[in-house]
Amino acid sequence: MNDEIDNETGNEIKLDVIPSPPKKKGGRRKRAVSEKEQERWQTDEWKDHLKKIGFQKGREKTGGRVATPKETKEWIAGKSINVAEFMWDLMNDDTQPIKERRAAAVWLGEMSMAKAPTEQKVEVNHTHDIGAMLLEAQRMATSKLIDVTPKPKAIEDDSDA
Repeated sequence: MNDEIDNETGNEIKLDVIPSPPKKKGGRRKRAVSEKEQERWQTDEWKDHLKKIGFQKGREKTGGRVATPKETKEWIAGKSINVAEFMWDLMNDDTQPIKERRAAAVWLGEMSMAKAPTEQKVEVNHTHDIGAMLLEAQRMATSKLIDVTPKPKAIEDDSDA
């Protein structure tokens, strides 16, 4: 019997009264499927049905999206002044929470102010020689390779004339 004695009160504590929590089995629980349903899943009709309901262009549920009509885009573009005025009014409305007012200010700022350009440094170091690479490839190949690289045109210096 798993018993301990509490030092402060002198009472006996029974440890085997509390059951241990059940251990979780790994993996996902599967629902019970009847044999009839399992047999149906093996039929050609079911496989054709799955192909039919699979990915179809223009269906958002399966990854495709229907393009917004041109007329809708033009109509929305004509309402952009109304949207900007609404966001301006929201930003200046003292009865609105500061979170909403700040979001409106950020939106207006992004629409009107250009973002700072990010500096990108591109360094290109070519330490290889095409002729040497072709010779190495020819050496490694069992048959001879044909050099198809164009000959560079000579650039004449006309600054002396």
